[in-house]
Amino acid sequence: MDLEKFEKLVRLVLVALSKYTGLYPVKRYGDLEAKAKNLLILASKALPEHAELFTVAYRRIDENVLTVEELRSLIFHILDILEIEKTSRENIREMKIFESAEDKLKQAVLSFRKDDYPSTFHNLNTALELVLKDRLGIPTTITKINTSKIIDILVKHKVGPYPYLIEAKKHVVMIDNKIKHQGYVPSKIECINGIKAMEELISKLRSKEIKVTEEIRNKIYEGL
Repeated sequence: MDLEKFEKLVRLVLVALSKYTGLYPVKRYGDLEAKAKNLLILASKALPEHAELFTVAYRRIDENVLTVEELRSLIFHILDILEIEKTSRENIREMKIFESAEDKLKQAVLSFRKDDYPSTFHNLNTALELVLKDRLGIPTTITKINTSKIIDILVKHKVGPYPYLIEAKKHVVMIDNKIKHQGYVPSKIECINGIKAMEELISKLRSKEIKVTEEIRNKIYEGL
């Protein structure tokens, strides 16, 4: 879920809390209970590392023990977490993910020169994952993404430089999958084509953002 939208929702619930008595349980107020529970469900999705905290709070609402004041404190805590998360994401961006992708591309070339063709494709696939995460706003803490499915979605909706994404899937993802799952040994020409496909894709993506609708973004996240 988009953190900015989620933060706006959190602040709306915080404003709504002002008309309720702090010492009473949240469950006493039906409309507040509904808002609080919805907020906690969304919080678990937006901040999955803190999901247990929200699960416990949800349970305490059902048990009629979570007070309005405790909910207020929890909301301020959520806002603190959001601030830390936004700062963290900004710092990650400052690390210049594209440079990391290009480093992986360089490593792929070195592996190719050593005739280590499987490692060539491992590095190419990692470079592809990095650029997709950067351009689609996927947190780097998600270690593995389904690059093939993401590319299929982007190509279907003609988002971004999709002809180059098609080439990257054909010459990098498909070969890398065969290596991992079938013990396939790639050829020299396949390595050359894979390196060329990634060089061209990175060049196209470096100066161009991939703009996706909320619907497409949801489809992408469902396939992670």
